[in-house]
Amino acid sequence: MSFGIVEVITLLLGLSGFGVQPNPKSPTGDQALQYAMADADLVVEFDAASVIPGNYKVLQQLADQPQVKASPELAKMVRKAVNEVEGARGLAKTLTGIDVTSDISDATAFVQIVPKHDPNLVVAVHGKFTIGSIDKIASMVHKPTVKAGAGAWVDMGDGNAIAITKDGVLLAGTDHLIKDRVADTWKAPSHAAGTNLGYAADMINGKPVFGFLVTLSATARTEALAKHDGKPNFLTDLIKRHKLLAFSIYRDGVGWSWIDSTKTGLESMTQLSDGAVDIMRAGQIAPRGLAKVVLGAIDSYKGVDKQIDELIRHKADVLKLVDTYTGDGSFKAQVDADPKALRLNVRLTGKTLSEVLPLGGLVPFAAAGFFFALKERSEAMSPPIQISAPPPTAVPAPKRSK
Repeated sequence: MSFGIVEVITLLLGLSGFGVQPNPKSPTGDQALQYAMADADLVVEFDAASVIPGNYKVLQQLADQPQVKASPELAKMVRKAVNEVEGARGLAKTLTGIDVTSDISDATAFVQIVPKHDPNLVVAVHGKFTIGSIDKIASMVHKPTVKAGAGAWVDMGDGNAIAITKDGVLLAGTDHLIKDRVADTWKAPSHAAGTNLGYAADMINGKPVFGFLVTLSATARTEALAKHDGKPNFLTDLIKRHKLLAFSIYRDGVGWSWIDSTKTGLESMTQLSDGAVDIMRAGQIAPRGLAKVVLGAIDSYKGVDKQIDELIRHKADVLKLVDTYTGDGSFKAQVDADPKALRLNVRLTGKTLSEVLPLGGLVPFAAAGFFFALKERSEAMSPPIQISAPPPTAVPAPKRSK
């Protein structure tokens, strides 16, 4: 059985269970910033517990869905994908003692730009970690475990280190920063209002699934401008005016914040933001309209191609897919432009993420892409079909004339 349009539709319908789950224990700003860099230029937050466990469970059950089992080739591909993921999970757990599908709660990364050097980096991961985990990592890289009070760290080489703190937080990044934070004398930096970590705390306390915040230092700003040779353009103008940029993805939508240094700059960013919201609304409606146009015209091509005939027979499923992964563009938009604070806050909210973000179905489509890549790789690795040459035909020798 060939892998055609029916299998694609079936797979995407099966993946509709993929998405973002509620996490009642999502991190607070205090927790996420315990081991922060006070002068970070970039802060990134990821709530792993709201994404990984639920989607992993859906993946494990995918091959047992009746519509998937009805297609032998699709079921085979799904089982192969699950086995590969499970194999990688098992290997990671054996080597480090960490189950990436259940032991990681959330991660926060802090990046500081350093001229003419690699950035300084600290990644703090909350989860189910013990000193035994760091011992296994040390054994894997053939390096000794260094005890530091109630914690421990291991030198990974090239200026990097990994550690487990006294309170069971996994740290990774620039070695001298990790050593400072694993010591018992470490104290969390302040995240008072109006500071870069204060803004980060506000973002994290909003409970995003994923979020990042940029507050460029003078050094980072100079470095960024130098890469553009000082030529004026929209990006360099933003870099010069920028004080804060934050973007967050939530279970029910997205949001962003911007702090400018001029009133005209804030007005420009507000207009740009309004345009982005309009495009996002159109991005929801346009796919629905396009699907209806195509499906309304496709009956005229019945009998031309087998794949088209299959698509005609599954028009209802296609419309269901469109409804599942898009909205009608009527999501709520709360826009607050404060001319005194030179700050713009935007929050777009729907029933689900896919009703707001046109790529709200990114997780299932990314999973589908993984399946297809796996199938192509399997086909590429399959030995070529050997066609044997036919045996030579015996030609009788010519008779000699007497």
